[in-house]
Amino acid sequence: MNSFSLKENIKSSYKQFFRLTKKTFAPDKNSQARLTPKRFCIMLLFCIVLFTVQTLHWIGYICDEIFFKGYKNVKIKEPVFILGVPRSGTTFLHRFLSEDKKNFTTISLWELVLAPSVTQRKIISVLDKLDSAIGGPGKRLIHMAERKAFQGLDDIHKISLTDPEEDYFFLAPVYACFIMIVPFPFFEELGHLAFFDDETPENDKKRIMAFYKTCLQRHLYFHGTDKILLSKNVSFSPMIKALSETFPDSKIIATVRHPEKAVPSHISSMTEGAEIFDNNISGTEFKNQMIRVQRYAYSHIQKKIPLIEEKRRLILTMEDMKSELYSSISFLYSHFGYTMSKDFENFLNCEDQKQKIYKSGHNYDAQSFGLSPEDIFSKFSDVYYHYGYSSPENSAQKKKSFDSGGG
Repeated sequence: MNSFSLKENIKSSYKQFFRLTKKTFAPDKNSQARLTPKRFCIMLLFCIVLFTVQTLHWIGYICDEIFFKGYKNVKIKEPVFILGVPRSGTTFLHRFLSEDKKNFTTISLWELVLAPSVTQRKIISVLDKLDSAIGGPGKRLIHMAERKAFQGLDDIHKISLTDPEEDYFFLAPVYACFIMIVPFPFFEELGHLAFFDDETPENDKKRIMAFYKTCLQRHLYFHGTDKILLSKNVSFSPMIKALSETFPDSKIIATVRHPEKAVPSHISSMTEGAEIFDNNISGTEFKNQMIRVQRYAYSHIQKKIPLIEEKRRLILTMEDMKSELYSSISFLYSHFGYTMSKDFENFLNCEDQKQKIYKSGHNYDAQSFGLSPEDIFSKFSDVYYHYGYSSPENSAQKKKSFDSGGG
């Protein structure tokens, strides 16, 4: 496994699992992981499920080494990585690009959480064929279950097992998936992942990237190597340097959004996740951690993206994508030299019209997090200037001009 053995990854995985589990059930006095009765019950179930699922994944990976080791010979050619500031439209862009099945292949949620190995995918494919042969009762049951499990999340992040999803979940078995900070709110253990290029130890960095590369090889081995691998990960924003070095012919698309919208939206979405696990987020520590993560994502994109050769990188703003979807994606295709089919072009034109009238159902109030527009500006002023975003002072002047009858 690219100089890092499967045995090394399995050993590291279980070591981290037991370390996080110990901290979960014996937390420090002021930890966000307060051990309330609710959190105890949730985490007990979560840890049992996590241990079981991860063990099944490792068994699948071991079987791959026996039955499908040809995946190691797969060449990953010019993969595309969509990354960005949290809540800046990465999912939005990914969902549209993934509709272009003539050019791209991407990873679905079921492959990430149920079948990251080739072995598991082969087994599920056989079961799927058997289910289809008897009328598809299994599919209907799964659809009902996922709707019940994921209801209420559509306004934040629509979830379905068959939808394209962030493939940082590939990194869950090696505990390099930053979203695990939600059930395991131990920043001293997982926080380095949010600042990957600068804070993750070099040996761990190489091991994680080598493991991730094999995950993509497995995907192409199963689906075919004739298409471009399309990946989307907000959590990859801190990994721009590592990605570019691991995949030197890759194309990287970064998305950004006005901090006044992105920052409170990120805190809101992470807060809702933390509340599910009954974490203690009543103080300022949690909010400050999320602001620090957001701050680094913006600055890392500004610093690292320009270092990549121009033909391999692109920055898009959420504002442009929302208002001019067709033009934004057309520019992307032209920049990277992709050919757009007529069917995909018609699809984009149709969706472009829908986006002009779409309003998100994810509502949040920055003031409830103790943040005013001025506070956000003070922490992200360089972002405002870099991307030409309107500052609170400019917005106030425009409003005053409008109210007084000005242009």
